[in-house]
Amino acid sequence: MSTVLDNIHGTTGSAKSLADRDREFVARPTTRIPVAVTGGDGAYLVDADGRRLLDLTSGWNVANTGWNHPRVVEAVVRQARQMSFSPPWCTHDGRSSVAERLSDLLGGGYKALCGATGSEAVEAALKVARRATGRQAIVGFTEAYHGGTLGSMQAGGVPQLHAVDVPSTEFHRYAPIPDALRSNGVDYAAALREVLASGPAPAAILLEPIFTNPGVIHGDAQFYAAVQQAARDVGALIIMDEVGTGFGRTGHAFGFQHWGMDPDIVVVAKALTSGAVPMAGALMKEDLSSAVAGPGFSSTFGWVPLACAAAHASLDVISDEDLVARAATLGQRGLDRLSSLVAAYPSVAAIRGKGLEMGIEFTDESGKPFSRPPMENLTSRLLRRGIFAEPSSYTSTLLLMPPLVISDEDWARALDAIEEEIADMTRKGEFQ
Repeated sequence: MSTVLDNIHGTTGSAKSLADRDREFVARPTTRIPVAVTGGDGAYLVDADGRRLLDLTSGWNVANTGWNHPRVVEAVVRQARQMSFSPPWCTHDGRSSVAERLSDLLGGGYKALCGATGSEAVEAALKVARRATGRQAIVGFTEAYHGGTLGSMQAGGVPQLHAVDVPSTEFHRYAPIPDALRSNGVDYAAALREVLASGPAPAAILLEPIFTNPGVIHGDAQFYAAVQQAARDVGALIIMDEVGTGFGRTGHAFGFQHWGMDPDIVVVAKALTSGAVPMAGALMKEDLSSAVAGPGFSSTFGWVPLACAAAHASLDVISDEDLVARAATLGQRGLDRLSSLVAAYPSVAAIRGKGLEMGIEFTDESGKPFSRPPMENLTSRLLRRGIFAEPSSYTSTLLLMPPLVISDEDWARALDAIEEEIADMTRKGEFQ
């Protein structure tokens, strides 16, 4: 089995051997292995044959501080020499100090429920909401992805996962995602209010401030104000999934801050530790913490000392290097640079995003998303130029989510390369 890079460059080296072994021994959800990696540095990934690739994925919004930031690596090594693991029924300074720090980032008044993965933290948030309200129903959004565990899949609205891995039940229903290109006149705020008001009464509404997997889709301020008010009207808690959008990614510490929302529970993971050690949490308002009692909430590897050391170092880097403001600046620069593509190329339908959570959506002449081949062609063309990017699955959207430490020069080079490849594919009639 060849990797995409092997096919592009005609190599048969270490990357191909690694991919062959992976295919033989690992059960994988996809047949495609884009890059066989052995290292990373800042905004670059390094493959098994030593090729340096400018990364526009951040491991799907994990490496906000860049790959292998020295301060994060040093913190993990230092902590590993002292103590890596602590049982969840014990305490240590790292756990309480990270919890305090995250509460401060949210404006105070939050307590942390500790976990290891985003899916686990989403599940924990759902359990808290159900126990706190005495209700079972959850309102999610169509096409929204919140994790790969059964409860998080059921709460999300990805149709391919329903009636396959999880049953459809009366306790899960979905409002339409605020997709401006496919609205057909739908009033998304009104549709949301209708879904929330129907029975059975919901314990919570679960959403991302920017729906990443469907293609960096978000509503306007009025839509999020409607979410806030409609949830309060029916007594539902607001669970904000910041697993992919937190820690500076969108140009704010958390994505919901763009809309002035006041969530009851905020779910975090991924960039919290820069990917060095798995760590996730459901950060809940203090009055909800009484719902955390008895079995069902303990996580063996939740917030171990090693993870907390990585979290503190990551938060230090984000603060000291002013990465939140940097994401806002580079994101606006990207929107300004790419906005003309909509008028210039018929296949480019929209440029959208906040900070360095951006997407370029492509559609065919009828306004429908492209099938995989044109998008795979575009990402393969970028790989030839040493740039690694990935598309969305719901919409044919090229996702631009680089590490927040990407240099001005590398960001400009990536944006130029993207337009050049779009222009060449348009000339050759390859968007069809």
